[in-house]
Amino acid sequence: MDTDCVSPWLVVPRSPRVSTHEHWTSPDDSGDPSVDEVASMRSLGVWCPLCVALALGFADPSAASADGPTSDDVSLWSGRTVDEGDIVLAGGIGWPGVFAEALFAPSSRFNVSLRIDVDWGSPLLGFDTALGGELSLPMRLHVYGKGSVDLALAARPFGILGEGAAVGQVGVFSDNIGGGAGLEVGLRSGFRVSERVTLGASPFASFALVRTSGAGTGAVGVFGLVGSLEANMSRATMLFVMVGGGYGVASEALFDSRGMVRLAIGLAYRL
Repeated sequence: MDTDCVSPWLVVPRSPRVSTHEHWTSPDDSGDPSVDEVASMRSLGVWCPLCVALALGFADPSAASADGPTSDDVSLWSGRTVDEGDIVLAGGIGWPGVFAEALFAPSSRFNVSLRIDVDWGSPLLGFDTALGGELSLPMRLHVYGKGSVDLALAARPFGILGEGAAVGQVGVFSDNIGGGAGLEVGLRSGFRVSERVTLGASPFASFALVRTSGAGTGAVGVFGLVGSLEANMSRATMLFVMVGGGYGVASEALFDSRGMVRLAIGLAYRL
């Protein structure tokens, strides 16, 4: 096979001269690249890497980290994640119960927690009292940070076990045992209104499959919004207030009410 040498690194096989399609050629088109074409290709091979190198050299070094967390203050509810290697312990009380949480930071952009709730109301829907417990793994992935604004994607797989009323059972079987598992996802946002105070607004959606002795297996979906206020008393200590609400849909035999409320006041401490 004949070949044309275009550059020291590129060898292009010469295509056959026979074609079933008509094409336009100039009078002096022999199929071989001209000297000017070879020179142009070689110029591109030199100038392209040079332009990339110049662009990297003159780029603003801070631009690469512009979307990192806007501060290293402790935060549980906003879009601001904590520093890599930090461990934060937190606890709160409200509705539907009390909780304790241990937060770990594998990186400054990703935080994961182990959270245990003891509830006296349903954590899913409604306002009926019910004894139960919840185990969950809250996670946040920081995606944007600039000025005083932070955004993070949030996910929280969870499991529930307790009285049937905690997962929606109504009537004579509400005291029997029930349980379920689900996933909550959302977007966490944080706005630093002062050096020590951060406001948060976080839309969320959750879905759970539950099972009770009276209603069998059912599904629950909830959509809502959580607002938070976090006050950093020091680099290690943070007080918080969280208020949330939403509306849900569920299997016909589950829950008398389709509304939901979340309330919590508590303290977080960085070790």
